[in-house]
Amino acid sequence: MKINPRCTYCLLSRIHYQSNLVTDDAVLINKVMKECISALNDEYDPSKTSTHIGTAVHRRCFEVLGNHDPYKEVKKINTQTALEMLPEVQKMIYGIDGTGKACTFENSPFPIEEIFEKVILAAVIGNYFDFGVMGIDASDEEFKLKFHSYFEKGLDINDTKKMMTMLSKVVYMTDNCGEIVYDREVLKVIKKIQQMQHAQEKAVNPNAIPPELILIVRGAPILTDAVLEDAENLQMEAIADKILTTGTNAVGIKFEEAPEETITAMKEASLIIAKGMANFESLSDEKEMYPIAFLLRTKCESVAEAIGVEMGVSIAKLKTE
Repeated sequence: MKINPRCTYCLLSRIHYQSNLVTDDAVLINKVMKECISALNDEYDPSKTSTHIGTAVHRRCFEVLGNHDPYKEVKKINTQTALEMLPEVQKMIYGIDGTGKACTFENSPFPIEEIFEKVILAAVIGNYFDFGVMGIDASDEEFKLKFHSYFEKGLDINDTKKMMTMLSKVVYMTDNCGEIVYDREVLKVIKKIQQMQHAQEKAVNPNAIPPELILIVRGAPILTDAVLEDAENLQMEAIADKILTTGTNAVGIKFEEAPEETITAMKEASLIIAKGMANFESLSDEKEMYPIAFLLRTKCESVAEAIGVEMGVSIAKLKTE
């Protein structure tokens, strides 16, 4: 997605927000703002993606602040909130058994297609966690209050049935901490469906190629995004066949900085699932890697316009070319 003029003041608002997270030194914050305005002026070009420009500005901010992970404490709180909500969310996804506890994939009363849709919806609602986006109240308490209403409303764009036919080799790109708790549920469901589909294929063709599930996280801290340590803390390596990174702290993914193994995995995937606005912004114009399923809440006007929807809706949109 190319940068929109309104992205400029939203970006600078976020720079101010994250600076205040780690310091109340007015002199330092003024210096940060001046340097980041300069970086924005140097990088701004309507032909560039918003993530390319945002990466340069955030890197300048971190450098001047002397802090390369200003959201460190926020991310811990987000993850804790998501974990507290998990038992209730699992009931919404799988249903409730006779003891009042959440069912599992195996004993859920819901059809597999419905489980897949519900788990994708839960992960999309988890994308609500995004602190510093101008005009968005992303408090943990607000998240708890809104989850049920968002879940009841469902997906505003729902391509989950098409996605289910493309799960032989999935690359799943995470976004923020907090929401990765629900990404983990998606990975579990995808793995179960892959195993079922592979068993059906093997019954016809004993040499059927085994499915694969690859997780991609950020290569280093950027905003509230999940990195390898966050995935490991949630033991996601026990579900995914492999965990790769974007290589650096770029917003979304910057292909010139990404490891070759990551790029190859994306090119060879039967389906790339890209969580969040940053991944949408960096991949929506991509011509070589598809199909891509974009999972996100629309939290800014520019992203909403690029998708063709309103602000504040839940999206599971498949791009096939």
